[in-house]
Amino acid sequence: MYRALACAALAALSTSCMAETWPSKAISIVVPFGAGGNTDAIARLTANYLTKALNTSVIVDNRPGAAGLIAAKYVLGAPADGYTLLMGTASQLITAPFVNANFNYDAVKDFAPVVNIGANAFVLTARPSLPVKNLADFIALAQREPGKLTYGSGGTGSVTHISAYVFTQKARIELTHIPYKGGAAALTDLLGGQIDMYSASPSEVIPQANSGKLKLLAISSPTRLKELPKVPTIAETFPGYEVSTWNGLVARAGTQPEILDRIAAEVVKMKDDPALVKSLEEAGVVPVFTPRSAFAEQIRNETVTWGKVLKNSGIRAD
Repeated sequence: MYRALACAALAALSTSCMAETWPSKAISIVVPFGAGGNTDAIARLTANYLTKALNTSVIVDNRPGAAGLIAAKYVLGAPADGYTLLMGTASQLITAPFVNANFNYDAVKDFAPVVNIGANAFVLTARPSLPVKNLADFIALAQREPGKLTYGSGGTGSVTHISAYVFTQKARIELTHIPYKGGAAALTDLLGGQIDMYSASPSEVIPQANSGKLKLLAISSPTRLKELPKVPTIAETFPGYEVSTWNGLVARAGTQPEILDRIAAEVVKMKDDPALVKSLEEAGVVPVFTPRSAFAEQIRNETVTWGKVLKNSGIRAD
């Protein structure tokens, strides 16, 4: 009995020491997509901030592929010590497990939410040579030629895929889906004319907004984005329409709460940095900095909501 108590005391002391000495080495923020996309940009802003706040190196580790499965499983395979974090999206933590049997984990149980950094809508974006001027033209063209028009995404079951799918259902049109290993690759082919449409994060298309290189048809937020005031909302055509996603840090479940609290506390302070907040807003991101408990509840609620949509969608990864 005394030995058991002593062992328990030593274990508690060891855990306490780990939290007190953290961080003692570099921290990785794993990004489930390639460099250059919206999630990557948010991860790099966060990493730069945390490097200064924690006085340790925080690096971005891009591990694209399989709609984020590669990155998610990498984090789940790392020690639960707070040194390997995932910049997760609704894709890895909510939607993908419903459409891809390879996502054989329970995001609610296997990950520990840390902080939700920002939310963003999607911009339905067409290649510049597509003979349409607006959303109505695009819908009409798709209706005349069912299945001929193509749209790219960051992977089957990704949020860029699901957002486009929800739009096609609302507009009652049929498009052909072309999955990529991340949004940056899809955007490259859109610019090159290899695909017709892409449901992009604002940060991916804002730099192209006035160049004529892309046609921004509509945005999925309930109101127009101040950075893209000329781009109408989908809700202006279909009242009540709204689809958005988010980017937030999660760790492997079992990570010490003290470590999670430390990370969350530092990240939340980002909201007090005007230059950083401006960078997020200019990328079309709405800073939210949702704390741990509220972020966990959000994931649970959205899992129920999107589960109802996706279970009967027919969307399945190859």
